[in-house]
Amino acid sequence: MSKKKGWLLLGLLALCAAAFAGYIYMGRQQDNSAPEISFQSEELQVSVTADDAALLEGVTAWDEQDGDVTSSIVVERVSNISSDQQATVTYAAFDQAGNVAKAQRTLRYTDYQSPRFSLSQPLVFSSNRTADVMNFISATDAFDGSLDDRIKASLVGGEGDLTDVGTHEVEFRVTNSMGETIYLTTPVEIYPDGLYNASIQLTQNIVYLQQGAAFTPESYLVEMTSGSQTITINNTWGVTVQTSSDVNTQVPGCYSVAYTVTSGTMTGHTRLAVVVEE
Repeated sequence: MSKKKGWLLLGLLALCAAAFAGYIYMGRQQDNSAPEISFQSEELQVSVTADDAALLEGVTAWDEQDGDVTSSIVVERVSNISSDQQATVTYAAFDQAGNVAKAQRTLRYTDYQSPRFSLSQPLVFSSNRTADVMNFISATDAFDGSLDDRIKASLVGGEGDLTDVGTHEVEFRVTNSMGETIYLTTPVEIYPDGLYNASIQLTQNIVYLQQGAAFTPESYLVEMTSGSQTITINNTWGVTVQTSSDVNTQVPGCYSVAYTVTSGTMTGHTRLAVVVEE
């Protein structure tokens, strides 16, 4: 073969290769069809500790040109939780041409529990003590752990001050990362200095009850202490217990029980916060 013919053949081959590449490129450019995402089930049940790998269980994607593109699927987002404690997870899948498909399915957390408040002490204070209620309230949930830095508080009605003697309704609220906000409306009581000379210990300072549950206020009393003297409230002769309660376990809401306990010269006063849940 002559040198001239050789160069001509090489030129034709290069031209054919360029044309073929252009054909492939144009074919890719004309691929406007996104993959199709499929689910084994339309609802996924997982633990609150589930990672993206668990959320991708039972999800596949198929593209007309590229075939199986399941490996391209990503979890795009998980919605806030709804009132019936469901969320929606959104998935995205890609093909080689850059087309994107999106699909959603229902997500139900098998062990989800709404955030809950806790109190390190009852919200009852002598007027000679600063009632810094935020030091004694906490909130936690399964997603975020401690929510203490997200707790907000406001006086119901917006009037008065926690330095004033009396009973003040305070609303505490907190929102977790799933967008659920819970509220605790409870009395904060300021009594005149010297009115009581003993402190009362409860089994817990806030109790959560299911709607319709039995409730015995006296069962939460443990002991009363004044100086070096401590008595067991429910097993000591001569102890008088007075309770004032608005708790109605048939109706979900926030309630309070006020206790005044007297034994000889000892008198103590405290409150138990009660939350009735649906």
